[in-house]
Amino acid sequence: MLTENPVRCAAIVELERYGQNVASAIGRLLDELSWEGNARKYRGGGRGLENVLTAEVFQALDLLPRAAFLGAVLRAATTIAPEDRSSVALPNAIEHLEAASVEVLLGDLVIPDLGIQAQPDVVIESESSYVFVEAKRVRGGSFPEEQLARELLLTATYGQGRQPVLLLVVGGPPPLLVKGHGRVSVEDAIEVGLRSIEERIGFSVRDRLAGATVAFLTWAEISAHVEAAVADYQNSDTSTRQAVQRTAATLVDAVATHS
Repeated sequence: MLTENPVRCAAIVELERYGQNVASAIGRLLDELSWEGNARKYRGGGRGLENVLTAEVFQALDLLPRAAFLGAVLRAATTIAPEDRSSVALPNAIEHLEAASVEVLLGDLVIPDLGIQAQPDVVIESESSYVFVEAKRVRGGSFPEEQLARELLLTATYGQGRQPVLLLVVGGPPPLLVKGHGRVSVEDAIEVGLRSIEERIGFSVRDRLAGATVAFLTWAEISAHVEAAVADYQNSDTSTRQAVQRTAATLVDAVATHS
């Protein structure tokens, strides 16, 4: 229940600011564009831009048969924190995919008492799991100092009572480029962010991360596993099989176009 945790309750109320009333990934992408002052960079289809790639890829993953496609993608993710690699968080999310919601460019999430906010690129959630997806462009892209720490705190807060996962979708495997720190491991990127947040607010937030898991996946891995899944996909109805093949092809083409 929301009333069991005032912090989580206050955070979730902030979702009403905007975003939930826009139904589709493309609609939310256009809503994102409406807030930006320079739309010229989207000419040519926004090639190389992470919001466009994210919308194209995860819209397709939402529409494709979940177990065969989104499940295959999540199974390919590498768990990197906590150190206990036996975490059941991602397997739990995969098990409940059919009943999960997949929300692209949902809008800002906040933790009011910490004064932090961030926008997940995608949220995959069910009654038992909560996956906050942070996606970076295929080429280039760096993380602000506090970004991963903020997003992990939000993941833990919004996923409280479930299995929370911060899933990073990146152009290449770690180390990650963090502004002011060069290339560092994911664990170190989170640590420098936590230190910055704690220095600013004056108290520790480590206890709020209990139960949260971090994993990563590359765009190339997503494309490869979707190609493998469509090759293995069986359906006696020719029209359905071809519809699945066309949808999968849009995803593979999107990753290639933005690479």
